Amino acid sequence: MAIRRANDMLDYKLVEAVSAVIRLGSFEKAAQELGMTQSAVSQRIKLLEERVAQPLVVRSKPIKATDAGQRLYRHFQHVNMLEQEILSDLPDDHNADQFKGVALAVNADSLATWFIRVAEVLFLDYNLLVDLSVADETNTLDLLKQGTVMASISTQDKRIQGCKVKTLGAMRYIPVARLDFIQRYFPEGVTPSALRKAPAVIFGRDDELHQKFLKKNYRVSAGEFPTHVVPSSEGFVNVCRTGMAYALVPENQVKPYLENGELVKICDKEMLRPLYLHYHNIDSSMLKSVVSVTQAIASMELGQAYE
Repeated sequence: MAIRRANDMLDYKLVEAVSAVIRLGSFEKAAQELGMTQSAVSQRIKLLEERVAQPLVVRSKPIKATDAGQRLYRHFQHVNMLEQEILSDLPDDHNADQFKGVALAVNADSLATWFIRVAEVLFLDYNLLVDLSVADETNTLDLLKQGTVMASISTQDKRIQGCKVKTLGAMRYIPVARLDFIQRYFPEGVTPSALRKAPAVIFGRDDELHQKFLKKNYRVSAGEFPTHVVPSSEGFVNVCRTGMAYALVPENQVKPYLENGELVKICDKEMLRPLYLHYHNIDSSMLKSVVSVTQAIASMELGQAYE
């Protein structure tokens, strides 16, 4: 549905209020951020809804955007980014040290391994502050569709409307554990019967990667093996280091522990998970920097994207 605008113009003070409420999910938090009362925020949203002749937010807990509200939110994000670029390009000494911000979505494993290098380069070379949202690899695209972020790392290569996609490579996952754990649970090697008794650590009940690994290589299905649930990439490694479980983890994350012998591969099987960079198709030098830096770091840190 098209958004109707009075005199073909948007009042960006009103749009800012809608965007803050959608992003923060609360009138109270939006009011605190904007430095005004909740009543004033509510009035601004009501006024804009009257002007466009349709609701922009669903007043639930948390606040949710309607389709029209989501479109306005995405538009405001784009305008805000372009405005930052224009201000930074003006010949004004005050802008020399001003930081710009960019919102990105990344999966936990990438953040725990290679993506922090991307953030470092964006800050040191481009004066960019990153606002990172961490989500499962299959869910980061939802944040991009909603307009919450300008780019996202995903395991899905499908194109979404208004966005572009680039192949980054693949993360290599290997199963590791302490040697005493292996001796206790896999004395005769890694077998389906042993895997059904050995505790694993998984990210969540829907940890598709671990389930896929066992199903593909050992015909062990979800629910047929004991698990610790630890929704943290760093926590995975720490659980393994205690001897509580084995885990399927990014190879580059545990490289130091493999080298010093603290952790050992339980078998020679592995999984490759392709990664893709999705980003809004807008003419922005800031976004171009994000794309080029992400691709450059990924080419050094990730393997080829095949399974």
